[in-house]
Amino acid sequence: MYGKFFIEYTLNMVTNMEENILAKCPKCGTEVANPRKKWKMAGRPDRTGKKTELTIGLFDCPKHGAFRKVLEKRKI
Repeated sequence: MYGKFFIEYTLNMVTNMEENILAKCPKCGTEVANPRKKWKMAGRPDRTGKKTELTIGLFDCPKHGAFRKVLEKRKI
């Protein structure tokens, strides 16, 4: 249904969106791009028994130091 160009274009957009992550410093509001580190963490199960997988990023504010931000949440 979709051409090869459309699929490649969509994949490139998704890849580029993942690379350009912006987070605001909670203290001063400065926008910081690209986390220093990313990791995944599983949370506690909810009432239905599904866990939430969090993707967390560690960002460095030039004025106030490091802070964390949840980048993605999904049920597993």
